[in-house]
Amino acid sequence: MQRLFSYRQGDRAEYLAQYILSAFAISVPVPRQEDVGSDFHCSLLKRESNNLRPYLPFNIQVKSYGDSVRTEGIAFGGITDRGNWRNHEIEQLCQADTPFLIGIVNKERQWLDVFSTITRYFVRYNWHQKGTPRQVNLIPYQPNEDQDLGCGALEDLEEKANMPRMLWKLPIGQPVLRITIEDSENTETCEQIKHLLEPHLRMDQENAVFARIGLGYFNWPLRIRTGQPLHHGAVGLVSPPFDAQMLQGQILSMARMAGSLLKSYQIKGMKREILDWEQVLRQLPTGADEVISRSVQEALQFAHS
Repeated sequence: MQRLFSYRQGDRAEYLAQYILSAFAISVPVPRQEDVGSDFHCSLLKRESNNLRPYLPFNIQVKSYGDSVRTEGIAFGGITDRGNWRNHEIEQLCQADTPFLIGIVNKERQWLDVFSTITRYFVRYNWHQKGTPRQVNLIPYQPNEDQDLGCGALEDLEEKANMPRMLWKLPIGQPVLRITIEDSENTETCEQIKHLLEPHLRMDQENAVFARIGLGYFNWPLRIRTGQPLHHGAVGLVSPPFDAQMLQGQILSMARMAGSLLKSYQIKGMKREILDWEQVLRQLPTGADEVISRSVQEALQFAHS
């Protein structure tokens, strides 16, 4: 029996990451057979008296600290030795199901750097308007904490038939947190860690909700200062073509929100506000949902009574 030295070092980095993560979160390792890009399924833990309960889930991929990670980043996608495009890795990166973090472990100094990957929404929404890239490299530690975190840059790769040629180098900024072994043994520090990490996870969750309803609206932290609260945020807005599926999702979501809003107006007796919506309602598919259709009709009947 034997195991490659490089793989073993990666295993040890994951062991250290799990120990540190377990101080403030549930941390369940993903079996090798089920590894599709995340190393741990996690959830922050809230302390209530002597009890702990999970309340905010996230996934994290762990890498070892080194020159390669610092300069080339963490790659998603690319081409296999047989010439197949690993598009599924880019789709997995751009998922909007669970907040996704990157952890970089320094075994010698025994710390874990935790990065948000929220700038992946630039790729999801095709910010450069060049289509899906062949490969995305998340670049940690760039830019520095006094520079704005942007959408990165595209580079051309060698030509391959019928495949996108772009490498998207996407900065993910400075780590939200650097957590040492000593930090993980301090109860007060662990509470501070959760307090600092939670806004980044909430922002990722909010972006996911917008993505699911087809709204091309997302937030990202404009500047990340390690160990400091999230203060500076930026907003992106993407408007799809009129016949795009994303736009149809927006219209249907707006119809549902309008139905809920008009019902609230009706309960409050706000007839004028309901009537102000009549022109807008003609552009919305309120009849696509029986509950929404009934809510809208009842509100309009009330407003005209």
